[in-house]
Amino acid sequence: MFGEIDPPHRLLMGPGPVNVHPRVLRAMSADMLGQFDPEMTGYMNETMALYRLVFMTENRWTFLVDGTARAGIE
Repeated sequence: MFGEIDPPHRLLMGPGPVNVHPRVLRAMSADMLGQFDPEMTGYMNETMALYRLVFMTENRWTFLVDGTARAGIE
């Protein structure tokens, strides 16, 4: 019905969208994991450990909340 989307390579230099590193594209094309999958839990624990380093905290539950400024309050 529709052909494959294969745009020519362009260097995008605006505020967005921007070019994506091939490693990111590969990660985005991987199979999905559910939030309760043991593999996902491992990834989340690794990510929280990295956030603790970035934010210089020892808080066990360190994670980012995506949303508006009020999202953390809700």
